[in-house]
Amino acid sequence: MDLLQDARHYWSQRAPRERRLLTAGGVFLGVVVLYLLLIDPAVSGIARLQRQLAHARSETAELEALVAEAKRLRGLPPVAASGAADARSAIGASLASAGMAPVRSTPLANGDLRLEFVNVPFSRWSAWLAASERTLGVHAVAVSVKATATPGNTDVDVSLRLPRI
Repeated sequence: MDLLQDARHYWSQRAPRERRLLTAGGVFLGVVVLYLLLIDPAVSGIARLQRQLAHARSETAELEALVAEAKRLRGLPPVAASGAADARSAIGASLASAGMAPVRSTPLANGDLRLEFVNVPFSRWSAWLAASERTLGVHAVAVSVKATATPGNTDVDVSLRLPRI
């Protein structure tokens, strides 16, 4: 109680103008403290949560796309090839149906297959590769493409990973 009496005594000794200034300063200080303790953390927290929400939504969209791709792949028929030799013959048959023939076909030590094409239409080759990845289960692991003098044609060197059993 002694502290309260001291504060009242201090206040009563102040001039009216000084009291107004002290009151305005106290109100200003109160508003600043209120802003720093309540409003600013809430505003910055909302902004942070909105950024996290946007990131989470993009991750959700990616996951949904992956799930859709997995469902699509699960619906595909199993690869007909039962071994590396069957996979190579299936690749040869798909190349023949696409109207392309590699200049060189080399089996690699790790079980991959290296194909070299000279002066083939790039659009036909890329469509064949996409179809082969979908239907035969092969995957391109190394590709080298060089333009030729014929517009739209390329020299292609590709290593394909054959399906493993």
